[in-house]
Amino acid sequence: MVNIICALITAAATIICAVVAAQENKLLKTKRQEENLAKKRAEEARLQMQMIAANSDLTVGIALALQSGRANGEVEKGLAAVKSANSKYTKFLEDLALDTINQKEKSQ
Repeated sequence: MVNIICALITAAATIICAVVAAQENKLLKTKRQEENLAKKRAEEARLQMQMIAANSDLTVGIALALQSGRANGEVEKGLAAVKSANSKYTKFLEDLALDTINQKEKSQ
């Protein structure tokens, strides 16, 4: 009888440990997903700031060109900055889309 009780206690403890471990794994997975999302948001914010700065450079270049009545190097620099920022942001969006597709494929 004592052996049966000990076996039941051991089985119950094993089940409780498995449930706790499963919950911990679920929480860790959720935390990793939140961290990855936060990193992506930070990267997007950085790229958006870069795009705003490039747009500002272009605007200043255009204003200076209009003021002097001729195109200058500022416009070209501004255009180059805008093109660079746009290409980086486009690459970011493509990578984000690929990550989303890969995650959906893994979950199926």
